[in-house]
Amino acid sequence: MRANILPLAATAAGKFDWARENVGSVGAAVFRSVGSQRLAVVASEAAVAGIDLRTGGTAWRRVLPEGESVGGLLALGSSGVLSTGVAHRDGRAHGSVRLFSDSGALLWDAVLDAVGDAAAPPVTAATDVAIYAASATSVLALHAATGKELWRWTAPADKAGLRVAALVPQGGEVRAYGVLDGRLAVATLGASDGAPASKGVELIKGEALLGGAPLVAVPDGSRLVSLSADKAKLVVHAVGSGKAEAHPLAALLPAGAAAEALSPTPLPGGALLSLAGGGSAVVALGKGSAPARLAKHVAPAAAGGAQALAAAEWKEGGALLALARAEAGALTLQTCELAADGAACEWSAAEPLGEADGELGAGFAAWVGPYARKDGSTGARLLVRSAGDALALHVRAAAAAAEGGKGEGGRLWVREEALASVSGAELLPLPAIAIDRGAAEQRPFFGFALPAVADGIKSRLEALQRSAAEAEAEAKRLLLLGDAYGSRQVVVAATAASKLFGLHSSTGAVLWSRHVPPLAPGAPPPLLRGPFVSGSGATALVHVVATDGGRWAVLTVGPFDGSLVGERREEGELVHAAQLPGSAAGTLLLVDASLGATTHPATPAAGAELASRLSTTFFHLVSPSQVQGFGLVAAAGGGVRASARWSVALPPAASSRTAYFSHRAAVHSAVRTKGDRSVLHKYINRNVLAVGSEVKPAGGEAPYVQLLLLDSVSGRRLHSARHSNCAGPLSLLLGENTLLYSYRAEGRDGPQTTLTAAELYVNSSVASGVLSLLAMGPLDPSLRKNQFDAFAAPPPLVLSQSYAFPTSIAAMGLTLTQKGITPKQMSAADKEEGLVPYSPSLGGINALQVVSHRHTVARPRAIVAAPTVLESTSLVFSYGLDLFLTRAAPARTFDQPPPRVTRRPPPFPPPRQLNEDFNKLGLLGACLGMLVATVATSMYSARRDLNAAWA
Repeated sequence: MRANILPLAATAAGKFDWARENVGSVGAAVFRSVGSQRLAVVASEAAVAGIDLRTGGTAWRRVLPEGESVGGLLALGSSGVLSTGVAHRDGRAHGSVRLFSDSGALLWDAVLDAVGDAAAPPVTAATDVAIYAASATSVLALHAATGKELWRWTAPADKAGLRVAALVPQGGEVRAYGVLDGRLAVATLGASDGAPASKGVELIKGEALLGGAPLVAVPDGSRLVSLSADKAKLVVHAVGSGKAEAHPLAALLPAGAAAEALSPTPLPGGALLSLAGGGSAVVALGKGSAPARLAKHVAPAAAGGAQALAAAEWKEGGALLALARAEAGALTLQTCELAADGAACEWSAAEPLGEADGELGAGFAAWVGPYARKDGSTGARLLVRSAGDALALHVRAAAAAAEGGKGEGGRLWVREEALASVSGAELLPLPAIAIDRGAAEQRPFFGFALPAVADGIKSRLEALQRSAAEAEAEAKRLLLLGDAYGSRQVVVAATAASKLFGLHSSTGAVLWSRHVPPLAPGAPPPLLRGPFVSGSGATALVHVVATDGGRWAVLTVGPFDGSLVGERREEGELVHAAQLPGSAAGTLLLVDASLGATTHPATPAAGAELASRLSTTFFHLVSPSQVQGFGLVAAAGGGVRASARWSVALPPAASSRTAYFSHRAAVHSAVRTKGDRSVLHKYINRNVLAVGSEVKPAGGEAPYVQLLLLDSVSGRRLHSARHSNCAGPLSLLLGENTLLYSYRAEGRDGPQTTLTAAELYVNSSVASGVLSLLAMGPLDPSLRKNQFDAFAAPPPLVLSQSYAFPTSIAAMGLTLTQKGITPKQMSAADKEEGLVPYSPSLGGINALQVVSHRHTVARPRAIVAAPTVLESTSLVFSYGLDLFLTRAAPARTFDQPPPRVTRRPPPFPPPRQLNEDFNKLGLLGACLGMLVATVATSMYSARRDLNAAWA
C-alpha cells in the first residue's frame, strides 16, 4: 500500500517537502557479496530491502502487499534471496514464497494453498533445480529459475494432523518431516514428480517431541535435531533411518544449566540451544556412533548488560560464530570458526565495535557477515537491531577505516527504523529570533550590497577558524532556529518501538531520539501515548505517557533537544490519558483502572484546576462491544474519580474506529453562505464523536458499515447511517461541521470505493439576515450563555452526499491554520498511488496536483496538520511505513512576502500577494462597497418579498 499526497495547491519539489523511506523493524537479514555489490538483505513485517553496507542507504526496497509478513530469508548463491512469509487473503492464511535478485528485482513469487498457522511461515529447502516449500500438510516443488509449479503433495486424510516443519532434499528424494501426535514423522517423496513412497507417512521411533519446537536440519542434510517434550533431551534423527536417538542434556550442559529453546539456526554438525536464565550452548553431535558433546558454552550476560549470538555459513561447510556483548557502555565482538564436524573452537579476543547505548542494554538481535581479508584472516560485519529498532552496522575497530567508517570504534552507520512505527505526532514551531532586518523600512542606496558582502566574508572567515566540533555545534545551533513565518518546526513523534523522536520539519533530519526502557526489569516494552504539548515558544514541553499494563510513567521532554526534564512513575493500569481542554498550563488528566482520576503535574495548582472543572470535564472509552462516557465527581475520601454516565452498544463482531474534531482547531466562520445569499449556521460541537464500524454478521448475512455521531458529554445519538452490502477498509475524518468517511460498496461491476460527506447544520430558527448578523456582533465564547449546551441543543440537520472514488483510502487529514480564515482542505492517502483532496466534484486525479511529486508513502496510517504564522499555509505530515511532510496552501500564498527579484524573469507571473506592492486601500474600498451593496440588496429583496406576499 503506497500513497502520494495530493492537495489542491502544488509546491516546489524538494523545496518545501521531504520524504523518509523506512524498512521497519528488521526480523531477518542475510549478507550478500555478489560481484561489486556489498549489501545486506533485510526483511520486516512490511518490506524486503537491500541495504548498502558502505553507507546504510536503501539500495532497493519492495513493500509487501497489505496483510503479508516475512518470516525468514534464505540465500541461494548467485541466484538471489528467497523470502518466506504468511499472506492473509480472503480471511485465510497462506504461505508465501518469493525470489529476489541481488538488485531487488522480483524474479517470481508463489502462494501456497494450504492453510497453516498464521504465525509460522512455510519451511523451504533448495537445490540447483528446484525449490521446495511446505506449509501445514502440503509440499510444493517450484522451478528454481522461473517459479513454475512442478508438483504438489498433500498429506492423506488419515494423516491430516501432520504439520510439515522441515524439508531435506537428498539424492532423488525429498523427505518432508513433521510432528504427528507428538511423534516425529516423515513422508518420502520423489524429487522429480512428488510421488510418495509406498510406506506413505512413517512414524519415527523415539522420544515424544516438544510441541512447537523447530525441527532443524544440519547444513549437509545428514541429521535432524529437536527437543523432547520435557526439554531434558536433545533428539537427533539420522536422515534415512527409522529411529531418533535421545541425548540427555544434563550430561552435556554445565552443572545447573537447563535448555530453554532450540534455535532454528542450522549449525554444521551441531545444534544451538538457548539456556534458561540466559546464555547459550553449542552441542556437537559427533560422527557415526560418537556421542554428543558440549562444543561451546556462552555464559549469561553480566548484570546491566546484554548479548547476542549469531552464526553464518563459512568456509567448506563450516560456520562463523559471533558473540556480541554490550557491557559497561561498550559493544565488543568475539568470533570462532566452527568446523564442519562441529569440533570445538576457541573464541578470539574481544574487539571493540563502538559505544553501546541504552537500547542495546535492553536486549538486541544481531546477524554476522564473514568475509576474507587480503591477509587471509577472517573479517566480520555485525548488523545489530536494538530494542528501539535502530539498525546499525559494526565492524572490528581495526577495519573501520578500511570500511569507510567515520564514527568511533567500528560503527559505520545507523538507521532509525523505529520511525516506521510512528503512533502519534505533534508539530511545534522552533523558537524564533530576529534574524532579518526589515528590508521594507530601509531605503535602497547604491552600496546596498556592501554590508551583506562584508558580513558574508566575516562569517566565512569565522567558519574557517572553527574546529570540527565547533563547526558541528554551530550547524546544530542554526538548525534549531525558527523563522518569522513559523514554517520551521520540530515534529515530535512517538513510536510503537517505545522511542521518541524530534524531526526537523524542513529537512526531516533527526534532531534527537530517546528510547523509553521497560518500566521494570523483565517487563515488556511500554506503550507510548501522546505526545501532549504544554506551553509555547522556547518554554514548550512535551509529555508522553508510557504504560505496560501494571505500571505507568509520565515523561516530560524538551521538544527541541530531547532532554528529560522530569519523570513520574506509578503502579497500576491507566485507561485514559488526555489533556484538559482549554487548560493554559497543558494539564493532563489521568484515569486508572479503578476510575481514580489524577492530574499531571501532581501540583496543588493542577489539582485546583481540575476541581474547578469537575462539572464540565467528560471523557469516553471505546471497547470492542461499547462506547462508554464518563464524568468527574469528588470522591468521598478526597480526590477525584470518574463516574459512568452513559453507554452505547456497538454491533457484535464489529471492527470500530473513531474520529473527533480537535479542541485546538480554530473556527473562523460559524455560517456557510449559499449561492442565493442565504446562510446556513454550522453545527459546531467539539464534543461530537464519530464511531465507524465494519460489521460482518454471522449466519451468512451481508456485511455492512455503520456510522454513529454521538455527543460525548450527554451520550445522545446525533446521527446514524447504515450502508448495507458494504465493507472496509473504513476511514473517518471529522471537521468543524463535516464528517467524511470512505468504505467499499458492492456494485454491479464489483467493489467500488465510496466517499460520503455529511455536513451538519443547526436545525433551529436562527437569524440569517445580513443586518441581523451585523447587529448581533461577535459572540464571546467565554460567556456561559454562548457556550454549547450538550443536553439542551437540538440534533443537527445532516446533509449527505456520496461519491465514487477511484482508489481505496487509507488515511485522511485536515489542514489547520491559526485563525481558521483559510478554507479547510482535506487530504486522503489512498492504498494505490494517491493522496487526494476532497472536492464537491470528484473526477480524474490531476497529476499536477500531487505535492509528494516523486515521493511515495508506503502504508500510510494517519495525516497530521499544524498551523504556521502565515494564515495561508499549513504543514501536513503523513506517517506510515514512510514519512512525508509538505506545506499546503489551499487558498494560495496570499500573505507571504514577494519573491526575490532576479535578472531572469520567471516563466509565469507570480500570484498577487498581500505585500508592500499590494493595493490595500483598493481592497478595503472593495470590501466596504460589497458590504453596502449586500445590505442594500438584502433590504430590497425583503421589501420585494413582502410586496409579493400582499399582492
